[in-house]
Amino acid sequence: MPELPEVTGFKRYLDANALHHTITRVTVTDKRILEDITPQQLSRSLKGKALEKTERYGKYLFARVNADGWLLLHFGMSGRLSHYKDTPPPYAKVVLDFDNGHHLAYSNMRMIGKVGLVESPEQYVAEQGLGPDALSDRFTSKRFVALLRSRSGRQRTLRPIKAKLMDQSLIAGVGNEYSDEILFQAKLHPLTDVSKLTDKELASIYRIMRRVLRTAAAKGGDVSRSPRGWIMPFRGKGEPCPACASPIKQIKLGARSGYFCPACQQQR
Repeated sequence: MPELPEVTGFKRYLDANALHHTITRVTVTDKRILEDITPQQLSRSLKGKALEKTERYGKYLFARVNADGWLLLHFGMSGRLSHYKDTPPPYAKVVLDFDNGHHLAYSNMRMIGKVGLVESPEQYVAEQGLGPDALSDRFTSKRFVALLRSRSGRQRTLRPIKAKLMDQSLIAGVGNEYSDEILFQAKLHPLTDVSKLTDKELASIYRIMRRVLRTAAAKGGDVSRSPRGWIMPFRGKGEPCPACASPIKQIKLGARSGYFCPACQQQR
């Protein structure tokens, strides 16, 4: 699933290929991907306009449409952007044609994702009840500790540290894969109860989270370019731990499958 680092890569990609070109046509091949807007409304709102700039918040990407609001892109489980001249990518759900003869496609093999128009990123973030962006300059270690200690958030009954990190109403941007990496580097079992962690340990997790996300974002979320010693390229049951070569184990948390090294990340 595209998380904060991958969406940062999508932002750079869109900035480099699709800004400041007039949109001549909008094609929606599956209207189920749209949020609170019809294909006709989306076309009327975008045709003859240009995307001026982008902003990322958590796992969401927003593109400014002249002075007429923002295009919302959420990539769900398998969404991506493709800029092309001739051959469209598979599973293209929304395609923007530009006056230079090029196209930008939002592709998604599954229907977990959305495209829409919003008045502003700030308003949408507030309406969705998202927590602070994980890499925001205003998101401090002190606030991180307070949020993980709180019993608020969408997963109120869950106290495992992995569940807390993935709760977008607490922290926006960290998902299943990067929570595994953060906890691997912190040497914490994913089911460790937050109440068993000291404030100092939580502050350490905060620093690791920021370092992991910044490093991954710099590489556009490309797992194949993960630094040596990261668990990301080995996320699979039975794969060797990059630190000790012990078999990696799978764990279920709700409907998600996480991965950890039982030797390096012993449960408390």
